[in-house]
Amino acid sequence: MKPMTIKDLAHLLNVSPSTVSRALNNHPDISLEVRNRVQLLAEELQFKPNSMAANFRKKQTKLIAIILPKIYRSFVPDVIEGITKRLNADHYQTLVLITEDELQKEIDAIKQCCDMRVDGILLSLSNQTKDLEHLDVCKKMHIPLVLFDNTLETQDFASVHIDDVAAAAQCASYINAKKCKEVIAIYGPAELSISKNRRAGFSAQLSPKIKNLDFFASNAQEAYQIAMTQLQRNQHIAFFGISDEVLLGIVTAIKEQDLTNNTVVVGFSDGLTLPFLHKELNYIFHDGKIVGSTAAEQILKCIDQVEMQLHLEIPVELY
Repeated sequence: MKPMTIKDLAHLLNVSPSTVSRALNNHPDISLEVRNRVQLLAEELQFKPNSMAANFRKKQTKLIAIILPKIYRSFVPDVIEGITKRLNADHYQTLVLITEDELQKEIDAIKQCCDMRVDGILLSLSNQTKDLEHLDVCKKMHIPLVLFDNTLETQDFASVHIDDVAAAAQCASYINAKKCKEVIAIYGPAELSISKNRRAGFSAQLSPKIKNLDFFASNAQEAYQIAMTQLQRNQHIAFFGISDEVLLGIVTAIKEQDLTNNTVVVGFSDGLTLPFLHKELNYIFHDGKIVGSTAAEQILKCIDQVEMQLHLEIPVELY
């Protein structure tokens, strides 16, 4: 059966569609008697207003896109939960797009969002993204965009991430306290601000007496190969990993070499799985729900054009 429309209600009540619309919204220009008649019939016929059409008239979609590199482990689902819970409170719906860590798919996702005229975009960059030229279309179309978690340094868009420099410094202090002689630090792609900031914080705080070798990995497999090569060279080294994915590669290599009991590992984790795989693992707890809700708050401020801090850093602790 075809869904009931405002025009259908108007025909049955012998009034204009605009009268029905205003009556359903309790407009004071419509008499109480007419409002009651319209609302009673709408309830009897289980009429549901077309919110998409109403939003279109207001030049809104009430839709915010979340663009993510991938969904793995619990961090990203927690991010999505944090975002959607905050946005739902303001009656926004969400569209989740996955780029599989590929720049071209990120470009395609941005185009799709612009074609759909979404009200805002929350974007976590792919590991292949080196610059933000492909986001110029968002500025031209006046679509608010907030970068979160994986970001690049920019003054064109707001961003949300943890205080990477301070968090990495905490990890370095832990290595210093363990009096390690050598540490292998494995970061993500060098261009990402997450790698730059965490590398800067870790290197600045690390004792000059400790030998520090830096490497870059795009995924767990690359981190595993780096860790395996270094362990074959020296079994008495510590590791610093930039993310859960990198730590997974490191911990896997350590377990295969049967060095779990005498290898120090520190890094950034959601804290749900890896601490059980390596009992010496200490980590910065990266809470996806807080990151998500904070990013959602930022995009709402952008949409409403509320004055705000452009770049937000979330404080964290070492567990």
